Amino acid sequence: MMPKVPKAYGRVLDEHRARLLRVTEKQGLKQMRKTYEQAIAELEAKLKRLPGGKRDTFAAHQYRTTLGQLRQGMKVLTRRMSGALGDIGRGAQTEALRGLIGDITKLEKAFTGAEIVVPVEEAAAFQRVIRKAGKPMMRAHKETAANLGARLIGNIEKQLSLSLAMGEDMGGMIDRVDRTLGQGWYQAERIARTESIWAFNATQAVGMEEVAEELDDLMMRWVENVGDDYRPLDDRVSLDSIAMHGQVTKPGSVFRFPRSLPSGAPTTSRRPGRNKVETWPEVLSRFRGQSWSAPPNRPLDRASIQPWRPHWGIPAWRWVGGRRVEM
Repeated sequence: MMPKVPKAYGRVLDEHRARLLRVTEKQGLKQMRKTYEQAIAELEAKLKRLPGGKRDTFAAHQYRTTLGQLRQGMKVLTRRMSGALGDIGRGAQTEALRGLIGDITKLEKAFTGAEIVVPVEEAAAFQRVIRKAGKPMMRAHKETAANLGARLIGNIEKQLSLSLAMGEDMGGMIDRVDRTLGQGWYQAERIARTESIWAFNATQAVGMEEVAEELDDLMMRWVENVGDDYRPLDDRVSLDSIAMHGQVTKPGSVFRFPRSLPSGAPTTSRRPGRNKVETWPEVLSRFRGQSWSAPPNRPLDRASIQPWRPHWGIPAWRWVGGRRVEM
């Protein structure tokens, strides 16, 4: 069992989790959905203007024209999606770095009584961290949006072929396209939530590298929705989260997936998003040998990182030589 977390850290951790929740549940998602739905509405309007009435049969010669309109519309959608992901990411970065400064300041005050100035508080340093962490995100947003567009087009092509084979009218074809694009929002939202978590944590990781130049014992601690006894705090926690919770590593280094669970931890869990019970050997086979510079380690992962210093007395462990070493 992990030692009990000090109350001061527990309060900071609660605030930290609330920030992450704001990033993943509220910030930017409403605007992103509006962007997605507007692009779809424009595409559907173009389809309705194609030659032939709503009750006319969707014919083979119309297939190529329809597909061309859809591909053009998907380019617009992916470009706007990339921009929306960028907006969400920048919001997550700012929230993360401000939170990191606050966490270090509060924890140092709580455990040592010292008032410290965190190096990245200065405006130029703050923006340097944002830019450094943001560069790979910009490239990733474009690639992610393009991959989503390609998947949607692939699904739509299958539906157009079915509509053609079944002799449906134009209205039926457009309904199929509408349903497919509507179902695509789930994928878009999943991407947005995952990439906002990535932006949040990657920015904290870069920020901690900067801070560690002055606070040389500062480390990063992997935090999950898991209690002091390694029990899940809700029914969305999987065994990989329990395995990673509390691990620390130096800024600029990586977190490694352990080959064992902590003593007393559950050995089965429900896989997030699926009604399936998983065992530890199944989870280990999926993550064995993997490492990450920061969470997430899978889509929709809710893990985050927080600053950690030895004298704060916060329980932690490292994976050294094939075993867990308590800090």
